Amino acid sequence: MATVDVTRIASNIGAANALSSLTSINKQLAIHQTRLATGKRINSAGDDPAGYTIATKMLARSEGLKVSLGNISDAKNLLGMAETGLSKMNDILVQMRGKAEQAASDTLGVKERQAVQAQLSSYAEQIDSIVDETKWNNTKLLGGNVTKRFQTGADNGEFTDWTLSQSHYAVDLGIVQQGGQAQSAVATASAAGNVSASDKFTSMPELGDGEYSFRVLASAAGATTGYAVQTNAVGGVTDVYANNSGGTVGNVLANGENQITLSSYTVNGGGTTGTIAYSYTSADGTAVSANATVALTAGAGTATIGTSGVSFDVNANFTAFTGSDPSRVINVDYVRENMSQLQLEDADGNVISVDSDSDATTTGSSFSFFVAAGATYDTGKGVSMVGAAVAGLAADDLTTFDYKRENDYYMNVSTADDAASYMDTVNNAIDLINSDMADLGSLVARMTFKEDQIQTSQINVESSYSRIMDANMAEEQVNASKFSILQQTATAMLAQANQAPQTLLSLFR
Repeated sequence: MATVDVTRIASNIGAANALSSLTSINKQLAIHQTRLATGKRINSAGDDPAGYTIATKMLARSEGLKVSLGNISDAKNLLGMAETGLSKMNDILVQMRGKAEQAASDTLGVKERQAVQAQLSSYAEQIDSIVDETKWNNTKLLGGNVTKRFQTGADNGEFTDWTLSQSHYAVDLGIVQQGGQAQSAVATASAAGNVSASDKFTSMPELGDGEYSFRVLASAAGATTGYAVQTNAVGGVTDVYANNSGGTVGNVLANGENQITLSSYTVNGGGTTGTIAYSYTSADGTAVSANATVALTAGAGTATIGTSGVSFDVNANFTAFTGSDPSRVINVDYVRENMSQLQLEDADGNVISVDSDSDATTTGSSFSFFVAAGATYDTGKGVSMVGAAVAGLAADDLTTFDYKRENDYYMNVSTADDAASYMDTVNNAIDLINSDMADLGSLVARMTFKEDQIQTSQINVESSYSRIMDANMAEEQVNASKFSILQQTATAMLAQANQAPQTLLSLFR
């Protein structure tokens, strides 16, 4: 601090010293007053650059640990929801086991066991309902293949995984039979080589639970010869029958009802042959017109209709004619070679309509269908079949099968032995649920330990942050009081220093 010489009045060094001290005191007082006002020791990076950097990192970690605590709480809530669903399933399975045990006693009759089965089905449906409704943010927790990752730490990579791969739908627990099943019950002289479940078409209703049959209406005579039968009377035509078509779809009659129109018949010179002009529509929609020659034997003969797949016999009553005549139209039911015509029936013999084109996009339906040997025909109603070899098939041959509707809750407790076996099935499901609950409970307990540890860590980090950033209020108050007094004394001394040069005026009197 500069030396004061009161004999020199051009510069008031004493006042300058007092003013410098007052300015310094004011700055210090302002710092302590700011700390008292904010409660913070560091109010700007300039107060303590190193401390500010360290404290900022600690604050970020403290906030991260707080978020981790929230994540753990949310995760425990999610797991608690899954545990509640499993617990309710366990309660239902215990009830189902009791009902199965009841049905395992021969004190129950057929009707009583049917009532038990209906109740078991209802319980199984409720289990599926629990799976569908146990959700977190639209994710089914018990539907299988669930993997969740919980961020349970403040830093990247500090997470906890939970996986529940088991689906808890009734069918996946094994307590109901898979829906949409069809099994053949007849192995020989059957209409179908194999019967199996399939997706129903959107335009067709699914079959209900029960017994059904595929019935043969007609079958080709062999792998190279079709089946044909005349369905109306035409004068002079004694028989219509199939032959080796030997032609393409563009010539062969279509499966089903056909019409062969006879437009004229003339006897050729010599009377040993005749010519029949005819027309029909082939399987692919081609209009075919041609002539057939008949070798006459005493006014009778056989006409082969080109490569249509059919022939017919005429007798002496088949007289010459010219021009169109409705009575000269032959109606023919036809089944192409290597194929059969079938229909689907219920247990009472009622015919069930099926897809008319074996095409999932169709909206048409029919009461019969045609299938080639070895080919698959899909009814569109949840069941398909493979055509049997035509050799040996006869009209009214049946393939009988049982069908279980998709998503129906079906189990077999129809006998005491079946019910006793079903008890073991339910026991296995209970064991599976208990195993999943044990795994889930272990994870919840682990989460609780982690929660306690993170909570302690967060408090310690918060304490370290507070030590660096927060002001010691008692200390700051002492300092503020000190500098407040110094401010007053410095102001008084500045006033005195300003008056000191006036003492020199006495020298000029």
